[in-house]
Amino acid sequence: MTNAKAPYYESRFLRANAADGSRAIWLRETLLLPTSGEASADVWVMVFDPAGHRAHKQSYPVADATFGDDPWDVRIGPTNLDDASATGTVPGHGYWELAITPGGQEPVRVLSERAYRARIPTAKTVVRHPQARFDGRLLLDGADLDIDGWTGSVDHNWGTRHTPAYAYGQVCAFDDAPDSTLEIVTARAAVGPVLLPGVTLFVFRHGGEEFAVRSISGSLQTHGRYRPFTWAFGGRVGEQMIEGEITTVPADVIGLTYTDTHGGTKYCYNSAIARCRIQLAGKGITRTELTSRQAMFEILTDDPLADVPLLA
Repeated sequence: MTNAKAPYYESRFLRANAADGSRAIWLRETLLLPTSGEASADVWVMVFDPAGHRAHKQSYPVADATFGDDPWDVRIGPTNLDDASATGTVPGHGYWELAITPGGQEPVRVLSERAYRARIPTAKTVVRHPQARFDGRLLLDGADLDIDGWTGSVDHNWGTRHTPAYAYGQVCAFDDAPDSTLEIVTARAAVGPVLLPGVTLFVFRHGGEEFAVRSISGSLQTHGRYRPFTWAFGGRVGEQMIEGEITTVPADVIGLTYTDTHGGTKYCYNSAIARCRIQLAGKGITRTELTSRQAMFEILTDDPLADVPLLA
C-alpha cells in the first residue's frame, strides 16, 4: 500500500494501438484517497473497437493495492503493471497477458522540473515509455484481441486533485514518421467556480530533435482551443512554428465517470483511435506535415455529454 495521504490520486496506465489504427486498448491502475468518502484502488480496462467499445471498472480496497517506485510497479488485486508486463483478470469479464518492450526513448516530462516540485499544478504527468511495443492477448466482454506488435506508451499521473478541465493528446507514432511522438495538453485552472483561459504545453519529438514548451512563461507563445471533439493548437519554439489538430467523432469515444479527491464528479471522454495532423516549419528546416491514425484525445469536464454514453 502507498504511503500517500488524502487528498491524493494516482494513475498508472498503458495504451496501445493496432498498426492500422482501427482498434486500441487502454488499461489503468488507479488509487483514490479522497478527503471524504471511501478510498479505493480501481482497475479500468477499455477496448476501442468499431464493432463495439467495451469498458469495465473493478474496485478493490486500498489494502489490496501496492504502488511501488523502485522498482516501478503496481498491483491491485489480481492485476499487475510494470515496465515489462501487464497481467490481470476481472472476474466474469476477461483477462489480459501483455509483454511490454520499451523503445528506449527518454521519458517525456511535460512540465518544468520546478513545476514537478511545486504544489501547483495539482496534477503531474510523466510518460515513462513514449514508444513501446505490446504483445499478448486481451479478452474483455467478448472482445478477443490478439495484441501483436501494437504501438503505445506506459504513463504515470498523480496529484492532489484533477485539473478542473483539460484536453490531453498523445501520439506514439505518426504514419510516415514512426519514431516521432507528441504529448500535449491544454489545461484550464479555476478560481472558485470560474475557469481560467487554457494553457497549452507540449513536447514534440521529430527527426532527432525535441520541440517543447513546458512552462507558463513559454505558453505565452502557444495556443489551444478545444471542444468535443475538435482541438486546434500550435506554438512557437525558438525559430520553429508548430500547428496541429486532433479530431475524433462521438462514435469513437468512451465516456467514464471519475471521482475527484474532494468528492466531486468529473466526466472523462477518451478516444484512443483519434486522428492527428501536425505541421512543423521554420528557419533551417523543411516544412513538414505529419498525420497519425493512432492518436489519443481526452477531455475532462464537469458536465456529461449527451451524445457519448458513460460505459464505466
